[in-house]
Formats: sequence, C-alpha cells, structure tokens
Amino acid sequence: MTTRPIEPPFILPSEGAAIRVTEHEVKGSRIFYIVFPGTRKPLTITVSERRGTDEKFWTSIPEGRQPEAEHYGKLIANFIRSKRRT
Repeated sequence: MTTRPIEPPFILPSEGAAIRVTEHEVKGSRIFYIVFPGTRKPLTITVSERRGTDEKFWTSIPEGRQPEAEHYGKLIANFIRSKRRT
C-alpha cells in the first residue's frame, strides 16, 4: 500500500463560508487543522481506530468536539477522494 502524499492547503465551502484546511503528519499520523472565518476556534482532527476493531472514525484533538470532527472529516475525505477520481 502506498501512502498518499500530504495535501497542500485547501479551501472547502461549508455552511455558506469558506474554511481553510491544512494537512500535517505528526508521529506517523495524519492530522488536519481547520481554520474557520470569524472568531470560531480552529479545529484539529484525525482518523482513529476503535480498539479491537477495524472501524475508523474522525476525532478531534483534544477530544470534545466530536460532532464537528465527524462533520468536517467527511467533507475532507470527500474532497480528497474527488481529487483522486479526476
């Protein structure tokens, strides 16, 4: 299996606004740093795996913003997949 290259910074439309996303690699894990317009705090997310299963899910770093992590993680995954298809 080949590792996907780190994405250059990109902009995603979300809820009528543009969010800025950067991808980084930290200790072998891919993380995404999301900056929102206005005063909303940035969000850092990554894909994690449930212990004892192969089930993967998006989670925030630090924990506590799980609904946002799942929502924006899906947007990011769709964006990256759409680039592969073109």
